[in-house]
Amino acid sequence: MLKNIVALLMAVVLGAIGYAWWDHRKDAEESPLNVMVMQMRTRAIIQHERQVTVWYKACPEVPGVNPQVMVIWPAKLNYALDLAETRLSLGADGVLHVTTPPIRADDPTVPSDVGEYLAQTSFWTLDSEQAIVMREMQKATPLARHLTGYFLRNDVGLSDHFKEELETYLRGMTGALGVRVTRIEIDIPRQEVVIPPRPALTLCEGSVALANGFGFARRQPDGTVIGIYPKKAPVTPPAEAVPATPMQ
Repeated sequence: MLKNIVALLMAVVLGAIGYAWWDHRKDAEESPLNVMVMQMRTRAIIQHERQVTVWYKACPEVPGVNPQVMVIWPAKLNYALDLAETRLSLGADGVLHVTTPPIRADDPTVPSDVGEYLAQTSFWTLDSEQAIVMREMQKATPLARHLTGYFLRNDVGLSDHFKEELETYLRGMTGALGVRVTRIEIDIPRQEVVIPPRPALTLCEGSVALANGFGFARRQPDGTVIGIYPKKAPVTPPAEAVPATPMQ
């Protein structure tokens, strides 16, 4: 009889412990933070398209008299932010801390049927206009890849765009879940961006290649073509602390 009572008590205790563990795990799985993480992994990615228009004047070397080619074409530079590896933590003060992977560059889109290629040739240009234009058209996609990396490295507004879109998404989700959030702090880490090589541009003398009005390459007086990169602001060293003047 006593053994049966002891066995019954042990079963009750073990059952209570098992239920408490299951209930705790169930609550943890259904916590708003875990729901947010699962929702972000379901969405998986935020994408951004940057529309650019490229313009430059080329003077390629051909047999006879060199022509001038006016080149204008649009492109979509594609970027993405992967949310599957994003980490969330909610502080007691209501601040939601968000850490994402770096922004990645995807392959650009260059519609070949929209660009304008106007070649000015003379009687002594010993190459067909079609061949001259075709060589410039073949540079469009590799040049768009170069610009995708160029803007990823130099355009700080790109990171701000992703932060704004991600914050809007998180605000809507926390509101739907009834989570009190006073502020959202998003950290998108910067990484060293390897810019794809720029195809050889035979720019005309004194001219500059532009993307949305920003110069990214220019021809030097010696005929070489170099890249144009924004100057980085100098790092200001922290001011030294001034010792307080003792009161007389």
